[in-house]
Amino acid sequence: MTSSVIAPRCTRLAPAQRGGPIDAHGLTQLRAGARARVLAVLTAVPLPRPWSMNRWVDGLEAWRGREIDLVPVEYRPGQPSGAWQARPAYDLIAYTEHTSALHQDHIIAHELAHMLCAHTGSCLMSESEAAELAPDLAPRALSHLLTRVTSGRDEYEAELIAVLLMSAATSEPLAVQPGASGRAADQARRLAALLG
Repeated sequence: MTSSVIAPRCTRLAPAQRGGPIDAHGLTQLRAGARARVLAVLTAVPLPRPWSMNRWVDGLEAWRGREIDLVPVEYRPGQPSGAWQARPAYDLIAYTEHTSALHQDHIIAHELAHMLCAHTGSCLMSESEAAELAPDLAPRALSHLLTRVTSGRDEYEAELIAVLLMSAATSEPLAVQPGASGRAADQARRLAALLG
């Protein structure tokens, strides 16, 4: 499946477009939609075993027919830990450079979720702010990328999809079966309780 929706230059919502709280019915629909989206993506692009985000992104690129560039950036307090930007010929995902590999994978999964859901909007960062955050990259490569104000719905959906993807990527098959025990099983049960 090729995504037919390409976001504008920047992929986040401006303050005037922020969404309000999600009601119980909307939350149920959002969860069901997120689960369906994850199932569809994982059916088309199965998770590699052993897990490798880079190998999975390679599969997503082939499935979507678009390259996805992963760019590590320095995290600064108060700044987002990741961002996605749809460029004319490829997608760019920035993620925090100095954190654990598992945290990086989660950040990337969250941004991939924004990409797969085609969340769109306006950016708030200037080219000089982008140059300060990522001095080794051309300012235009990251301008309007990292500072964002998003709708609660888009962020919740992206985070839910990221949690579902990373849970599937890092859990053992027994962890989701009845009667399973151990750390992975406990994490899977907590996740299931959280997601309803």
